[in-house]
Amino acid sequence: MNGTDIATRPFGSPVVTHAPERKREFYHFHAPNCPVSGSDQRQFLPRIESLRGIAALTVALMHVTMSWFAAQPRGVFDEIGLKAIKAMGNGFGAVVAFFVISGFVLARSLDRDFSAKRFARARIFRLFPAAISTIAIFAVLFYAFGFNLYGEEGAFFTPLNIVANMLMLRTDIDAVMWSMKAELAATPLIFLCVWLFRRYGEWPVIAMIWVLFGLSFLGQYRHAIGTDTNLTALYAFPFGILLHFKGAGLAKRLKPNGVTLAALASIGLFWACSFFKPEGTWTALVECLSAATLVMLVAYRVEAPLFTPLDLPIVRFYGRISYSFYLLHPLSLWAAARLTSYLWERYSWLPVTLILAVSFLFSLMLTTPLAYLSWRYVERPALNWRSAWQSRSAAVVSGDLKALP
Repeated sequence: MNGTDIATRPFGSPVVTHAPERKREFYHFHAPNCPVSGSDQRQFLPRIESLRGIAALTVALMHVTMSWFAAQPRGVFDEIGLKAIKAMGNGFGAVVAFFVISGFVLARSLDRDFSAKRFARARIFRLFPAAISTIAIFAVLFYAFGFNLYGEEGAFFTPLNIVANMLMLRTDIDAVMWSMKAELAATPLIFLCVWLFRRYGEWPVIAMIWVLFGLSFLGQYRHAIGTDTNLTALYAFPFGILLHFKGAGLAKRLKPNGVTLAALASIGLFWACSFFKPEGTWTALVECLSAATLVMLVAYRVEAPLFTPLDLPIVRFYGRISYSFYLLHPLSLWAAARLTSYLWERYSWLPVTLILAVSFLFSLMLTTPLAYLSWRYVERPALNWRSAWQSRSAAVVSGDLKALP
């Protein structure tokens, strides 16, 4: 879902020393528990949460429509519509955007309170409750109705495998959880990168990005924690961390027209990636750069009119429930697929674009109530429990979701 401008010299910023008869030397040191950025740059940003909601909807759009991209268009406008849906449904890029946003908001959280114990506890309370309840729902549906989302070759609903999925050791029950498994694995990386920046500045973090990008060409690295998880875009997390510390300065260099142009170009590139290899290494890099540019501009150029739709109540709503929505939307895919097939066979005159739009809306209708209930009765109580544990009246977990009373 922030950055320190060294010229502002907050407490813990670079110290200038003077050696006799020598030029000035700058030694970068940041006190371990002192914020590096200003207080206004570490606050909760609703628009970043809205971006996460849009990313969750993008993944759902891809899953509902992707098997129909090869369908025969019913007219020229239908062909154009199908290409538009494919572009806007860049679900693989949306996951990369998730990683950038997570790196960004987690850096804000750590910059607010740099504590390994607090950070680990926040990750546990943020990621696991909704994941555990989601796998429990899948298990209940299987034992009650024999429902297995992935058919005969689907997951084994043995007690041990259910627990393994709840703990994100495996992701064969709800396959979209592979990205959460990757984010969980990235937790030490995120903490390390924030520490490196606070201690030595941006260059170690930049070096980390280059190393991880180089490793992304190796199949052994990409599937280092299992064939069900892809670590190609792991470097997107430190990319988001850099945005927190350095993004404000970069964003403020752009003139108003430049902000609009940069944002539109980022969206265009992001959509264009849909037509290339989805999990390609270079494709992921372009998606990461596009998402990072957009996050930076949304966070630091709040006056840009292009971003005002992020304040709409419906967009904010999906931002709040985005995590539960992402986890639960696969439950709607079986019904959405059958609706799509029915409309395709029954109404030969209907454009495929319209059929897919109806199926996507149907998927939203099924998923949204479940996601809201999960957010209301699983996510929020978990955040409040953590808040009470720390003896606070309110808490922001991972810097991106408020614990409401």
